[in-house]
Formats: sequence, structure tokens, C-alpha cells
Amino acid sequence: MSVAAFLPSRLLTHVKHVLADEPELFVASSWQELESLIRRKPISVVILDPTADGIMNVGAVAGLLKRYPSLPLIAYVTLHAPQFNAVAQLGRLGLKEVVLHHFDDAPEGFRERIERVEGNALTHDVIEALRDRLGQLPRQLSVAVENLFDQPHRYTSAELGSPKRLLVAAKVLRGFSYLRDPGYSVLDVSIKLGYKTARIFSQHWVSVFGVTPARIRTRLTDEAAIESVLRWLGAGDDDSSLADDLGHVPGHNAPRPRRRRKPEPS
Repeated sequence: MSVAAFLPSRLLTHVKHVLADEPELFVASSWQELESLIRRKPISVVILDPTADGIMNVGAVAGLLKRYPSLPLIAYVTLHAPQFNAVAQLGRLGLKEVVLHHFDDAPEGFRERIERVEGNALTHDVIEALRDRLGQLPRQLSVAVENLFDQPHRYTSAELGSPKRLLVAAKVLRGFSYLRDPGYSVLDVSIKLGYKTARIFSQHWVSVFGVTPARIRTRLTDEAAIESVLRWLGAGDDDSSLADDLGHVPGHNAPRPRRRRKPEPS
């Protein structure tokens, strides 16, 4: 998972302990840096305290909820009246997850909570639609395909059947989930997904969806996006029209497969 944290030092120390084996924990030192991380890194969960910089800032958190509504935010706070009042205000604006310091932040439970909220619904739907076909593959290969869709930013190549087609599908599907939020630009998303240029991302997008990324917010529903990805994956193995450069993230190679947690019913 890729986690961004903006917290007072004692809360941050505990989060680092909880996520000690996670290589992608990004620590922000200001609200501006936190938003920069959200826009340019493949963040799957944000953990924050409205008083992270020493001043209660409900407005900063409210702005994140408005600009990035699909990004899970966890408020990690101490048991004090100002924090409770802030959480109550933010709950009315869409904040759903709150963890109390020294009450419900035991490492195992805290980590499970982070993993539970980080799941991407679109990715889950596509994997489920492919489940029968994945079941015909060796287990290790099936897990690798699921991991590809879970973390497409970590891959620049794939050793799978129709590798470029699978990789492009995973990247544009995640790009679609990002672009539904008003806070991201097309350039932001191309960088988050590891592309060298936004032009190549746009070419891949048009190949799969038939429209440019800039038109996503008015032209494509979730259901239509999933149908387009599945139809495109089944269209054949001729990838000659796709750009060769799928991007590169310095120091990032394909990660080891991770255990996939299915989202709990809401």
C-alpha cells in the first residue's frame, strides 16, 4: 500500500511502527506538501490529524475531502475536545474513518483498518469479471495479474500473456478512478502512474476508452469504464498501435505479490 501521513510526531512514530514493513510511507511536513504527495504519488490512503502542524485546521482537511472524494482519509487523533469537535464537523463533510490514539490504534487492528479502506472498487470489479479466466492460470500467475491491477504504478513491464495489453488496462483503469476526483489534472495522473509523458498516457486512454482523458468527467460512467476495459482486454493480441514507452519509476520494479483483501460489504 502507499500511505501519506501528516501527523504530530508522537502519532507519526506509532504509524511508522504499524507500517514498518511498508516501503511506501510518505511523510508530509505541511498541508501543501501533503496535497503535492496526493497529486503526484500513487497514494492509496491518507492518515492525518487536523492539528498536524500545531494549529487546528478543519478547512485544510475539508478541502482534501472536496477535491479527492475517492481517496480514503483516516483521521488519527487524540482524545481531546478540540479534535472531537473537528472530527464531528468533518464527518458531516464526508470523513468516515477515525482512529483514537491509545484507544483503538493497536498495531494489528490499525493496519487491518488501513488495508480495509484502501481497496479500489473499480479494480475489484474488473478482477471479479476476470475471475473465471484467472482461475485457469497457475496460482502464482493469477496472483501476479491481480497485483498488477492493485499496483499498476509499480510495473513498467510484465511477463504475462499479452503483457502490454494487461499493463495498459491496469494503468488506465486506475487513471480513470483518479480522474473522477476534481483535484487531479491529467498530468498529475500520468505522473502518479509512472508515465514519462502525459501524451503516452492519453494515447493509451484513447485506445481503451475512445475518448481523451480531459473528457472523462462528463463522458464516462464507472460501468462504461469497466465494460470498455474488459472489451479491450478481449479484443486480441495486436498491440502494435500502443506506444512502446509504458513509463518508468526510478527504483521501482515489479513488487512481490501481496495478499489481496476483498472489500467488506458496506
